[in-house]
Amino acid sequence: MDKVKLFFVGGFLGSGKTTAIVQAARHLLEQGQKVGVITNDQGAQQVDTQFIKAHRIPSGEVTNGCFCCRYDELEKNMESLQKLEQTEVIFAESVGTCTDLAATVVNPVLSFNPGRYDIVLSIYADIRLLVKFLQDGRSVFYDNVSYIYEKQLREADIIVANKVDLLSEKQLDMARKLIRSAYRGKLVLFQNSLLEDSVQRWLAACFIINNSSLRPSLEIDYAIYGAGEAELAWLDEEIGIVADDNSAATAAQILCRKLYDKIIGGGHLIGHLKFLVDDGEKQKKISFTSLPAI
Repeated sequence: MDKVKLFFVGGFLGSGKTTAIVQAARHLLEQGQKVGVITNDQGAQQVDTQFIKAHRIPSGEVTNGCFCCRYDELEKNMESLQKLEQTEVIFAESVGTCTDLAATVVNPVLSFNPGRYDIVLSIYADIRLLVKFLQDGRSVFYDNVSYIYEKQLREADIIVANKVDLLSEKQLDMARKLIRSAYRGKLVLFQNSLLEDSVQRWLAACFIINNSSLRPSLEIDYAIYGAGEAELAWLDEEIGIVADDNSAATAAQILCRKLYDKIIGGGHLIGHLKFLVDDGEKQKKISFTSLPAI
């Protein structure tokens, strides 16, 4: 039996993981391949799962904790996708603050399922944030959060510097030199996940790697890791809006913007503020990030 391609996709909040996965999965489905996606979040409201289902992509989800904390749920979802969908390729998107995936997820999957999977670990980074992080001596976040961000990048098989369309040509040239210098020996891709051909280059790299070997584990100080996660604010809510004149969806979008403006007005950075507006017929995903300028 051919091995299942298992593509773990990690990276910090708002780095564009879900957008890339949807593009990649749709492309593979159009090519006749059987694809599934497993999403992951700290809360119960899975915006990304609903977004993926809206594109008719077979999916599962691990809620209320990261893959490493809920490993059995991850395995159950992998088994379910293969049993029900006969998936040949599975994308598994981790929580945006998760790191140490090699030791806690990749290696256990390979050890418990010998000969069954080829695994690639891609770590996404918003190229603007990554450049700022490298330019400022890794001081963009609180120190404990910076620790998580740096560890994520260090364990990648592939680093995807995403959202290159948001830089000028001059900025992009500078960014390429800076990032390649900082991560020598890593495969680094520069990507715009809104363009199909750009995402296909990432997919091609994933299929070429064909890695079923155990990965070296990072040295992780879990006291710092835990402190970093504690310094990030989380909110997981579902809100119902009712309007007599069928304007509820419009009101929801206005509310999304007002929440964003209020947070920014308070001087706070946003890792990822995301909403799924669902009027019972259509769904719209709205996402915000806020980053220091490079």
